[in-house]
Amino acid sequence: MASSLHNHSEYSVLDGFSHPEEYLKRAQEIGLHAFAITEHGNEYSWIYFDKLKSKYPDVKMIYGVELYECFDIKVQDPDNKYFHLVALAKNEKGRIALNEIVTKSNFEGFYYKPRTDLKMLKPYAEDLIILSACLASKIAREKDFDKCVDYINEYKSIFPNFFLEMQSHKTEDQSIYNQKILKLSEVTNTPYTITTDSHAATEEDLYYQARHVQIARDNETMTELYDGCYVQSENEIHSIMDKQIGHDNVSKGIEMSDYIADMVDDVSMPFQSPQLPTFPLPDGFKDNFEYLKYLCEEGWKTRKLDELSEKDKEIRRKRLDYELGIIHQMGFDGYFLIVWDFIKWSKHNGVYVGDGRGSGGGSIVDYLLGISQLDPITYNLIFERFLNPERVSMPDIDTDFSDREKVVQYLMDKYGADRVCQIINFSYITPVVAIKDVGRVLKIPYKICDKISKKFTYPTFEECVDNNPSLYEEYADYKELFDIAGKISGRVRQTSVHAGGVGIVDTKVTDYMAMKVGSKGEHVIQVDKKNVEEIGIIKFDCLGLADTLNTIKYAVEYAGIDEWEIDANNPDFLNNKEMYELLCSAKTNGVFQVESQGMKDLLLRLQPSNLEDVSAVLALYRPDSMGALDEYIECKHGRKTVEYMHPDMKPILESTYGCMIYQEEMMDIVRVFGGRTYGGADKFRKAVGKKDVKLIKTESEKIYKEIIDCGYGEDIAKEISDFLASKGNYLFNKSHSALYSLLTLKTAYLKAKYPVEFFCALLNQKRDDYGALNKYILDAKDFGVELLPPHLNRSERGFKVFNGKILFGLEAIKGVGEKFVDALIEERNKKPFENFKDFYERMSPSVSIVVSLAKAGAIPCKNKRQLLINFAANQYQKKEFTPVKTLPKLSILKEKYGIDGGVIKDKEERIRLYNIEKEKEFNKLQEEKFNKSMQMFCDKYLQNENLWEFEALSVFIDKNPFVEAYQYIQKDFDEVEDGGDGVVVGIVANIQKKKDRTGKQFAFVWLYSAYGLIEVTCWHSQLKSYEDLIKKGTQVSVLYRKSDDKAVVKEMKTYEQWLSDRHIQMSK
Repeated sequence: MASSLHNHSEYSVLDGFSHPEEYLKRAQEIGLHAFAITEHGNEYSWIYFDKLKSKYPDVKMIYGVELYECFDIKVQDPDNKYFHLVALAKNEKGRIALNEIVTKSNFEGFYYKPRTDLKMLKPYAEDLIILSACLASKIAREKDFDKCVDYINEYKSIFPNFFLEMQSHKTEDQSIYNQKILKLSEVTNTPYTITTDSHAATEEDLYYQARHVQIARDNETMTELYDGCYVQSENEIHSIMDKQIGHDNVSKGIEMSDYIADMVDDVSMPFQSPQLPTFPLPDGFKDNFEYLKYLCEEGWKTRKLDELSEKDKEIRRKRLDYELGIIHQMGFDGYFLIVWDFIKWSKHNGVYVGDGRGSGGGSIVDYLLGISQLDPITYNLIFERFLNPERVSMPDIDTDFSDREKVVQYLMDKYGADRVCQIINFSYITPVVAIKDVGRVLKIPYKICDKISKKFTYPTFEECVDNNPSLYEEYADYKELFDIAGKISGRVRQTSVHAGGVGIVDTKVTDYMAMKVGSKGEHVIQVDKKNVEEIGIIKFDCLGLADTLNTIKYAVEYAGIDEWEIDANNPDFLNNKEMYELLCSAKTNGVFQVESQGMKDLLLRLQPSNLEDVSAVLALYRPDSMGALDEYIECKHGRKTVEYMHPDMKPILESTYGCMIYQEEMMDIVRVFGGRTYGGADKFRKAVGKKDVKLIKTESEKIYKEIIDCGYGEDIAKEISDFLASKGNYLFNKSHSALYSLLTLKTAYLKAKYPVEFFCALLNQKRDDYGALNKYILDAKDFGVELLPPHLNRSERGFKVFNGKILFGLEAIKGVGEKFVDALIEERNKKPFENFKDFYERMSPSVSIVVSLAKAGAIPCKNKRQLLINFAANQYQKKEFTPVKTLPKLSILKEKYGIDGGVIKDKEERIRLYNIEKEKEFNKLQEEKFNKSMQMFCDKYLQNENLWEFEALSVFIDKNPFVEAYQYIQKDFDEVEDGGDGVVVGIVANIQKKKDRTGKQFAFVWLYSAYGLIEVTCWHSQLKSYEDLIKKGTQVSVLYRKSDDKAVVKEMKTYEQWLSDRHIQMSK
């Protein structure tokens, strides 16, 4: 038997291929004693291997990391970045040691890669086994043999378990290195082992690994770097290495792999029930439950529930006692306190908090703590949809914040940076992406690949093939495409940070798993959201909803109104007429979740008049709910009679006009007709929501019998059970849609009542999205809002309200830059600029900055062009004429200057006359230079005067030539899917013609468009067809195909013709 001690799975992202189970199957097939997973600088796969090891009990699982070693993590040398070094966890302490090492390598040593040095490793040496690694190791890269000996002795002085590593590969470099290792082993008396540095489980899979890497690196050809990097049997190792170092030496290295494996304890990942972190209680409270009850009583007073009728108070008191009992029984008191605390902190520290989201809206405890803002009793929101005593699982309270990073930092400050983590997210290669990527490297024509990719819309490659039975026959010439794509589909593509998850622990995160550093410096645990709670870390969901929440926050601030004016519990707000009129008019650009054309059409048809209607809009606008949507609208407007299957359904479905659109309604039906508790009803909801046909059939039969047992007839039992089985998995969470409808109402209210302040806040949130800016500026004008260009003395960095109008910010001006804006504001705050001359003398701006400011309208003047011409003239440094003191030859004086030396004998007179002529000559030359300088300035800066404003701001303030286009263009460029078609209209700003590999001419064309400056590519065939249109200043419409985030011209027309075509289509 042998042990494989150096292996990389797909979680060595894009530098490894095989799934964890593919490795363990291979290990079992060839009879390996042990298998070590050693990803590059991470532990991403550990959790997955650990979950599988019980299926492969004969293969001992070992956990390690191939570290990036350097001489000193404080030194960042681009010519000497890092080496490889393999570290295996010898025991449980070694597992935690590697957690800490990988974390420190990210937080302290990151430079291209997460690096470590021997100083960092030394404290953990006793619990690690170290292998010298591959051809990228320090020993391999050092040519001086004696220096290698020194390195080995240094390793041995630190690590009691250090082994040299050979690798079973056929390459000449590897063969020479293996012989070097053999000699070093003898000289230093250091044992060696043999590994395969596997990047795939089998030799066959190396081909797909090479293709995988080729796609990732966008290379023209495949690499051969991975030759031999698969899990080899003993015989395969001997067949490769016997000729390199001899049979006996190979056997010795293989035996050493088992010896090393036997040194390792049985190590497991820390699977356990979720461990709730300790909440620091204030003085006077003995435990979490007592404090939670106290806060609920305080919330009772704040919510003024004592002012309700006795009956309503009794209902809420009973519900509160019930919820507190369940929460305490399940041990979740502290969870609610932690969430309450960071929400309360956010509200007191300038972070705007959403009104709630998800099923937590069904909890009166959430409502009293201020976590959610709707009374669940009033809106019939069900607690068991959130927390079910019959289905034990962690509570899941999702909260939206205007500044998520600030909240996470608060948690790190409160609980400790080493006790708080964000959560990694793995993205996998989807079937459609696999087809497109493989098609690209195989050079399959785009049109064919695009056509094939449209059939790959299911989650897995297998499902795509099963649902397209004639696929392989129809595209028989593309067997290689399907073969490779089928292999790479489902593999890890990249990592990111989960949008909301934050973990908090009582000890250190590294006691559980390692952390990595995110792209913005986040502390990210190397376990994804599916597994993080399985290792005992409770996840708190803090989500960012910056655009919407900051729009509300700043609109309220600009308008100077009290928060109560848009409070969910303010009846004047919920019944505001102007708000609903705006929604019914569908003038909802900038209004939360109802901006799309589909949503606008729905609003026009439904005509919402209350929160329930808005909630229904958000719940129903989904492809699988369109049937219910039509029925809801018809019943709401009385065009169809509301009917119920049974009179007992009326109290449940009355608020939705007899339509079942919510999961909570289904739960009520199951409870009333089937006699279940809410907990039992929630279990039914969860079962039918899985879309498992067999499970739904079983549950349907069960509820059918339960309805009969409750005294209802067989016919109604059949009708209800069939209905629930067919519709149950398409229903929406009412708590979520009701809470989110509050954001829809708030943004609609602010837009209707405070349009200037609303649009100012909205434009500030969208100031980097020029397409959105142009759209919202047009919309603002429709609402009577006037926009002013930026102003040197009045503008701030962003948009601001000024005299009932919106004033552009200085940072909106292209080419000015944040530093200059900061300096300008600082100087201006000392004393406003009196005029352009004063500004120029105090700020010393560059020519380009002056031009940008002038074109944007930021410099007060009557005529921008004249201002810039005067500026350019003043910039020109005119030279003064210096009289000469010597004369040229008499012949030159006479011929060139008309001064006859024979007549004018006096030298002084000759010099005087000569200087007069020289001065004329000098002045003429100066005039020519000045005119040339002015012409160059005009050519460079003063072209296309009608587009200056757009050049400087990327938006049209006064006249947008593409106003009509917005009603016809449904999607911005960013919203068009890769491979999809879109339309862009604009003015040709610049053209750059080039030649492709075959020598044919194509062009990059830049357009001043309604969405900012956009680049489109016009290949040779289209360039020939549209060359007359592709001229500077032409207004065009381009039908493009989006490919790899670039726009490629399919068709082009004049903007006028395109508009005319739209008018004709609309009239048909």
